[in-house]
Amino acid sequence: MNKVIDFFLSLKLTVVLLALGMVLVFAGTLAQVDRDIWTVMEQYFRCYIAYIDLYIFFPRNWNIPHDLRIPFPGGFLIGCLLSLNLIAVHSSTFKVLARGRRLTAGLLALILGVIVVAGVMFGWGTAPVAITEDDAFWRVFFRLGRGTLAAGVLFFACHLLYRQRAGMVMLHGGILFLLIGEFVTAHFAVESSMTLEEGETVSYVDRTREFELAFTETTDPARQVVTAIPHRMLKNGDVLHPAGQPFDIKVHRYMLNSNSPVPLDNVPAANRDRYPAYEGYGSRLYIAAKRSVSGTMGERNAPAVDVELIDRESGASLGRYILTTWFYPNFVKRAWDMPTHIGVGGRSYEVYFRPKREYLKSPSGSAYAITLLDFRHERYEGTQMPRDFSSEIRLVNQGDEVDRELRIWMNNPLRYARRTFYQSGYLPDDSGTVLQVVRNDVWMIPYLSCMIVFVGMTAQFILTFRHYLRRDN
Repeated sequence: MNKVIDFFLSLKLTVVLLALGMVLVFAGTLAQVDRDIWTVMEQYFRCYIAYIDLYIFFPRNWNIPHDLRIPFPGGFLIGCLLSLNLIAVHSSTFKVLARGRRLTAGLLALILGVIVVAGVMFGWGTAPVAITEDDAFWRVFFRLGRGTLAAGVLFFACHLLYRQRAGMVMLHGGILFLLIGEFVTAHFAVESSMTLEEGETVSYVDRTREFELAFTETTDPARQVVTAIPHRMLKNGDVLHPAGQPFDIKVHRYMLNSNSPVPLDNVPAANRDRYPAYEGYGSRLYIAAKRSVSGTMGERNAPAVDVELIDRESGASLGRYILTTWFYPNFVKRAWDMPTHIGVGGRSYEVYFRPKREYLKSPSGSAYAITLLDFRHERYEGTQMPRDFSSEIRLVNQGDEVDRELRIWMNNPLRYARRTFYQSGYLPDDSGTVLQVVRNDVWMIPYLSCMIVFVGMTAQFILTFRHYLRRDN
């Protein structure tokens, strides 16, 4: 056991972990040439074991096989080892010096500090109902102020318990808190978008990095049932058996990115000859796999799936279809709306391959919806460059008795029901708006961590300087 503790206390481990982290960052940066940033995050940083593609270190015209990968410690593993190293150093180096009543007072103050931190993290000092935040400077200022208050209470507790080393304890604690916050954010934060035209009411968001194959039964317009299959289940060669449906789904190929659809007659004859005999839009539009984009400069990947429907009773093919997010209206800012319509066993279906849809609910479980009342887009005079754009919305949650008209504009989001709605974009001809919707329950941790580290560093400097002056005298 002592050897394990000594290992985590060793300076060599810290240096090795930092070096591994630098190598991982270097590899992740090179990988963004061929993959979007979120794929790189999942493959290299938000995992315990990263598999680094060998070809990223060489010119692409060398044709290094793409299936050659090097196992390497992932971001989570490096972060966990750094955290254990930090805890081991802290527990070995910083001993509690308080005794008796001072120890009791210090522990009570520490409990109070933890309560204040939790309160700041989960909503203390924020509006209890929907409100649009404005004035970015004061917004950030007051968040840092709440973080400073929490850090002050923690420092008081640490000073009672550790005396002269209170600042170093705070500094280590702030860094560890930041690492924990990133771990939680990676697992639980969700980014989505909401697209609305003027006068439209929407009660759902489209998740940014999750997709689904959605079959909406339209046989009875008054009772539409949706069968949604997550993209993680769409593996090449698999046959899926959706419950309650008269068909099975054979997945021929899942594509991480696909080209914008073009008329089949406009592609070279060699490509047409190799193109499968699709039903639906695939019979006249050419859609094929395309190299993933980096996800920067407004680029987005458009996943697609090549599936064949099979009659569950007879085993006969019901048609092969190519389905892509290009067909989904919200993906192309309502420029296209191309649902695939199929009929099976007397039932009719509308099919999309789309971002995963999540319906809006408040913490109480009540559904709510947003209506776009008006969208305004101002440009710099004499140019087409956006100067400002804003959305006048109405938020209605009948279960929680919320009915409010609000304005969302650039850098001034709406926070409601654990989600933040940012003004992100707009539809062609200024006919509507696109809102970015983020849910991150620990979004305050960076503010808290920064102020804990700041208070710790400042206190350590003052305490050390005072000690130096006393010793000099």
